[in-house]
Amino acid sequence: MQRVLDKSAVLKELESVATKLAAPGLTSKARLPLLRRQAQLGDLRDAIAARARSGAS
Repeated sequence: MQRVLDKSAVLKELESVATKLAAPGLTSKARLPLLRRQAQLGDLRDAIAARARSGAS
């Protein structure tokens, strides 16, 4: 079952990931999954914005 995220949840998680990425001492092994998640969330945020602009629900 796939989880549905709304705009506020995506933005909140993006902020959380950014905070984790800014943490001192983050290893490259720990950084890579965070960067991947940040990219996924950015794509979701853009898709939500495009859907809102087109008027689709």
